[in-house]
Amino acid sequence: MVIYCGLDPSASSKKSSGLAFLEPGSSLLLLLPRTDQEIIDAVKKYMPKIIAIDSPLSHAKGYRKVDILLKKHGYKVLPPGWPAMKRLVDRSIRLTSILEKLGIKVIETHPRSALRSSNCKSIEDLLNSLGYSEISRIAGFLTQDEKDAIIASFVALYYDLGETVVFRAEDGEVYLLPRICN
Repeated sequence: MVIYCGLDPSASSKKSSGLAFLEPGSSLLLLLPRTDQEIIDAVKKYMPKIIAIDSPLSHAKGYRKVDILLKKHGYKVLPPGWPAMKRLVDRSIRLTSILEKLGIKVIETHPRSALRSSNCKSIEDLLNSLGYSEISRIAGFLTQDEKDAIIASFVALYYDLGETVVFRAEDGEVYLLPRICN
């Protein structure tokens, strides 16, 4: 059983983070943990092979070079140098360090851009195209954090398959989905 994970972390434990564990062709588990320890405990329980995090995993004063590359391709990302983003980046880097010590590969993604790169019009369209129509039917009731975590979990899967679209610069790599919808 290979499990992939998507994490949409909040900047602090005062707000829930979205956490999705995907076992392809079998199940998708959604959680809304608040603390770092709750995230780590869930990851230890399911031990995913790869985690895709919806957060920059490096700092910059403004935009990173990889962010500028994404923007040139029409993807709307926020700079990690903004004060509100700095707390998110700090938390994500801290979590990444812990997760990598558990032997888990951690990659950076941006779910809204990943959905766009998939050519799907909505998360429901993406889920239906991937054969997850039962989850698609409830997607309208999910929080944005849960939706982003689901998309990130599919990025982790496609990364493992070697089929992601990658934007790479000297200050980071961001992985997106390949074209899935027609």
